Amino acid sequence: MVSSVASTLVVLAFTGPATQLLSASARAGTIALADTSWRRSYDGKGGRAAVEALPSFVQTEMRVAAMALHTRQQAPREGKAEAKKPEQAPVQTWQPGRPEYLQFLVDSRHVYACLEEIVAGEATFASFRDSGLERVEALTRDIAWFAEEGVAEPPVAPQGATYAEMLRGMVAKGELEAFTCHFYNFYFAHTAGGRMIGKRMADLMLDGKTLHFYQWEKGDVDKQLLPGLRGKIDALANTWTREQKDACLTQTMNSFRYGGALLQHLSKPDAAKEAAKEAVAA
Repeated sequence: MVSSVASTLVVLAFTGPATQLLSASARAGTIALADTSWRRSYDGKGGRAAVEALPSFVQTEMRVAAMALHTRQQAPREGKAEAKKPEQAPVQTWQPGRPEYLQFLVDSRHVYACLEEIVAGEATFASFRDSGLERVEALTRDIAWFAEEGVAEPPVAPQGATYAEMLRGMVAKGELEAFTCHFYNFYFAHTAGGRMIGKRMADLMLDGKTLHFYQWEKGDVDKQLLPGLRGKIDALANTWTREQKDACLTQTMNSFRYGGALLQHLSKPDAAKEAAKEAVAA
């Protein structure tokens, strides 16, 4: 139902304009990133406080884990994975129609609704709420527009349903660190390469129309909204043990696997039908 290999989502994640890997000197104390958490340390003898920078967990460890899944074509300088699947073909080669694009939007809304529901109900994620990155309302408006254009809304396909079910099960088991990995990667992927996909689809079938899905009304997504969310995730990660951080990082492959499955609607013909057949067979 879901490809066992990280699919095209790897080209979407951690490729935005604000991402730069910390150098060795940065890890030693030189600040090379704007997204950095801070703490105060004291000399224990009544001396003046010193401000010490904590490297961003998102921009260092999570980025390294993600870059390991990029192909050389997707990230020439840091990519390590070998391109093997059709889903990893360049976005410019995708040729979906409006029904396939709408299916992608419907499945995306289903997953975003799940993410927003979990964040709203879990106290640990209270700081993640109202980030300005929420996409359900925007997607609902876009899906309604397609209906006005004569393209009826389809039911959620197995790709979207499976991912949402997995996320709910993860949180139910208390795997909050793992959920955080999926939460960030799914949102960030859309703001980075996701906009490239939106532009491709707009030019291909919408006469250049920019959907609400690719617009953020609460601030600049690169300069305000994403850095704000990163800071909140970093603050949470700074409370984690090494084991908890590793639990987050080990979900990187799955976050690309499940998120990338939604892109099959755009990159592979009849992806929804194929997934439905596999679900019945299972």
